[in-house]
Amino acid sequence: MVELIIGIVSSLSTAIIIAVVTNWAWPAYLDSSYKGIRIAGEWEISEFRDGKIVKCGKITLKQKGRDITGSSTRTRTRDGKKSERKFKYKGFTCGRQLTLTFEDAKGEGFDTGTYVFAVLNDGRTMEGMATFHGKVENKIVSESRTLTKVVT
Repeated sequence: MVELIIGIVSSLSTAIIIAVVTNWAWPAYLDSSYKGIRIAGEWEISEFRDGKIVKCGKITLKQKGRDITGSSTRTRTRDGKKSERKFKYKGFTCGRQLTLTFEDAKGEGFDTGTYVFAVLNDGRTMEGMATFHGKVENKIVSESRTLTKVVT
């Protein structure tokens, strides 16, 4: 009976140790040892429409090591109308490149696509492309986007 209790306690202890290491210790170590670009924070999303640059939303990014998560609110549609669409993001950095997949917060698979950005030397600007399925065009669309760091 004592061996059974010792076995149960040791199994639970091992499970707790593994959970602590995989959920907190290892990610904290990876984040502290990461030497690449840091892009966490709030960024304005701009696009080129009708010959001028238009601010069309904001994205907030969180970073742990090279792993990136985030959320955004798009305040203008592609044709310039006011909007309140929310998106979720996840991705990673590799060198000076940021790669994100996005998904409409309304649900899985509702509206998805990718962002690929290059971080410019100033560290406050990213230029890249958004690729997604254009409902109006009924085809894959790729458009340029610029992210500008919001000063806090």
